[in-house]
Amino acid sequence: MNDNLEYLLKFLNQQADLIDSIYKKSTTPRKSSQRLILENGLPFLTMSKPSPFKGEPKSCYQNCTSALLKYPELSYCEGFAISKEVSFTVAHAWLIDNNSQVIDPTWNEDYTESTYFGVVFTNEFVKKIALKTKHYGILENYYVDKYQILQQGFPKGALHPKFHVN
Repeated sequence: MNDNLEYLLKFLNQQADLIDSIYKKSTTPRKSSQRLILENGLPFLTMSKPSPFKGEPKSCYQNCTSALLKYPELSYCEGFAISKEVSFTVAHAWLIDNNSQVIDPTWNEDYTESTYFGVVFTNEFVKKIALKTKHYGILENYYVDKYQILQQGFPKGALHPKFHVN
């Protein structure tokens, strides 16, 4: 395990534990997106360089959703990431190619030693949620759907079967 991944997972566990302790009276099985990602996530350590496209800074969810419409052979991911330039863990979206290489239209090659940990969604699910919520992003907008993802986990067909067992 590389140092960034170890740090990222340690930080996510600390955040999830803290949120669990704050909401300990809640009957929701998962009290945070951190816990959900820890239960279902995968590490992504290899970036495709150079990135074939560049998005707007601080718009990862929109950048990735827009790119997905242009490049349907790619897969949309959400979770958490860290890099040498961003020394703390952030909620983030990125894309991967068929070789599980990260294509990050937001961070691109401007960010070095980037490490990602998250889930891969099916393109159909990403489009369905965007139309339903009228927002970019899935994990950051779970409140729109009355916290169902935290209560029930990811619905059938949400996670890409090449990477996750539903």
